[in-house]
Amino acid sequence: MKNQQRLIIGLVLSLILVVFAILNGQAVEVNFFGAKASWPLILVIIGSVLIGALITLLVSTSTASQMKKQIKQLTAERDDLAANKPDINKAVKQAVAPYEQQVADLKAQLAAKTTE
Repeated sequence: MKNQQRLIIGLVLSLILVVFAILNGQAVEVNFFGAKASWPLILVIIGSVLIGALITLLVSTSTASQMKKQIKQLTAERDDLAANKPDINKAVKQAVAPYEQQVADLKAQLAAKTTE
């Protein structure tokens, strides 16, 4: 559905561009880095749109590749953490065990004092 909407919007914008370009067919002078040329305005408009589309494509491709790289890195990190989870759980249990014993001893002392 999302791709269909993009296609429809793209076609409508292309149609608007074509109508606009056809209505502006007169020759214009273009200065490009010191070179002067007289081209029909339709070619200048379409060329500008194509250059803009190319720049947009390059930027979006760069962003997409950076996102894929980050996803790959985060997936590897998640897998590493998942692989080490049993080790972490074991370490936590070993660290908590002495304190659990102290709590049990303190409860026993408290129970002994309350029964006296």
